Amino acid sequence: MCTIPMMFPLDFHGKIYVLQDEKGNTIGTGTRQVCLELLQIITKPLTPLDSDSLGMLVSQAPNVRAAMAI
Repeated sequence: MCTIPMMFPLDFHGKIYVLQDEKGNTIGTGTRQVCLELLQIITKPLTPLDSDSLGMLVSQAPNVRAAMAI
């Protein structure tokens, strides 16, 4: 198994990708650019300013789904 999230193509032409965590669970789907942006966001370490303000701006949901249905 991998230790960081990985991207895999979902279609033959490589237009739709899936981002999976180290256990194989789907984190998100979208174009290659969308998955790369999401990968950068989740692998970027939080700074003290980000961690303090994050709880006030975003309420966490236990189950996050892809924004685009396939």
